[in-house]
Amino acid sequence: MLLLILLIPFITGFTLLGVRNAAAVKVVALSSAILTLFLTVSLVFFLPATRFSVSWINFLGTDFSLGYDGISSIMLLLTNLLFPFIILAGFKHEQKQVPVLYALILFTQSALIGVFLAQNAFLFYVFWELALIPVYFILLLWGGANRRAITFKFFIYTLTGSLILLFGIIFLYQLTPSPHSTDFLAFSQLIIPANTQIWLFWILFIAFAIKMPVFPFHTWQPPTYTMASTQGVMILAGVMTKMGIYGALRFLFPIVPLGVLFWQNTVIVLSLIGVIYASIIAFRQTNLKKLIAFSSMAHISLMVAAMFVLNYYALQGLLFQVISHGVTIVALFYMVYSIEKQTGTLELPMMGGLKLHAPKMSVLFLMVVLGSIALPLTAGFVGEFLMITGLFHQSVWFALVGGITMVLGAIYMLYAYQRVMLGNKEVNYESKTDLKPLDYFFLLPLVLIILALGVYPQPIFNLVEQTVKSMQNLLTPATEVMSAWVH
Repeated sequence: MLLLILLIPFITGFTLLGVRNAAAVKVVALSSAILTLFLTVSLVFFLPATRFSVSWINFLGTDFSLGYDGISSIMLLLTNLLFPFIILAGFKHEQKQVPVLYALILFTQSALIGVFLAQNAFLFYVFWELALIPVYFILLLWGGANRRAITFKFFIYTLTGSLILLFGIIFLYQLTPSPHSTDFLAFSQLIIPANTQIWLFWILFIAFAIKMPVFPFHTWQPPTYTMASTQGVMILAGVMTKMGIYGALRFLFPIVPLGVLFWQNTVIVLSLIGVIYASIIAFRQTNLKKLIAFSSMAHISLMVAAMFVLNYYALQGLLFQVISHGVTIVALFYMVYSIEKQTGTLELPMMGGLKLHAPKMSVLFLMVVLGSIALPLTAGFVGEFLMITGLFHQSVWFALVGGITMVLGAIYMLYAYQRVMLGNKEVNYESKTDLKPLDYFFLLPLVLIILALGVYPQPIFNLVEQTVKSMQNLLTPATEVMSAWVH
């Protein structure tokens, strides 16, 4: 089953390269993504845990080994839930080189699945790099203005992070007993001196911080999100930012727990600076897509702060918010695309009164916005409430600053909604039609997920509960060692 989930999008992507009918390409790509989602739901919720392993590169002590736990389940579920919607987002308009585009999207999905299922660091790194290649071409070939310069900056950032990560993996590989191994289990059993963990933490963390991104490693994100096509930005914001979160959880906590504890408050402070910074910049934006890009950065920054609080509430909230943020941000960027098609612009001062022409769009946009600002009974509220509760256990001041996310988020998101939808302004829009059936097919399931998880979040908690407890157990002995080392 694991190998099947990995290979279906990969094989389908290659098949699409030989299809010339654009409509057929899109239908086949969507069918592949839906089948992968069906298998993923069956695997995660209904089948017993399994593992696939075959001998691969023997002299490196590396098997082609796939498996999953609670964290992997969440990431796998998010990835394969969002890709049908990412593919569906392209059904509305004409696109160039359709077979190549959808093949690249499916290659990206397959590589992301590999990242979340890999059971050793070398295989993880291979899939990590493979995920970047198709995204690079999606940005370069289907992006907007200044796409070459912006994509080059994205490439340099991600390549730097990848090389730093590779150094860390090689260093850990050399520390394993002979014959050496890149297996995550072998890495987690290493006894690394505290002094080494303190600098090794940054080698690993920076690689993942660039991907999330976290302040001050974020400067590639706003221009890339703004320039990217609708499908490209959905992949980046909905799924690829979670690669960084997953990598941090998979590498830092079990391998350098003393480094995590030593730098805990530093990372929380950097993350909370990112929350305030991104929220203020979002409020100052006049471009709706840029506003959503900075909004995403603020939410991710809060998630990173919660990750390093290390208590039960924060970790539960973090893993829940992975799903909530992914679903909400994809819905938001789809609304951005729909609004641009209606108005011919993304500049807020040039909009207003769109509800007069598209009342149904205004209702669905409002529901997505309410999910983004964490209104009670939405999925965003559950995740952010737990994360801020976790921050409160660490420090009242951390909780107060983290809580500003909800306040500032409500201000700039409702402000954007007001500028786009409300008022009696008569604007000469390019189109004055409301949502079409395909729009409902895209938006209604996402809105229902946002509401359903807000009312009944327990299925997600059940998936991650054992993993959260295991992560805390990993850090308990490290806390005692760190206390003794500091004194």
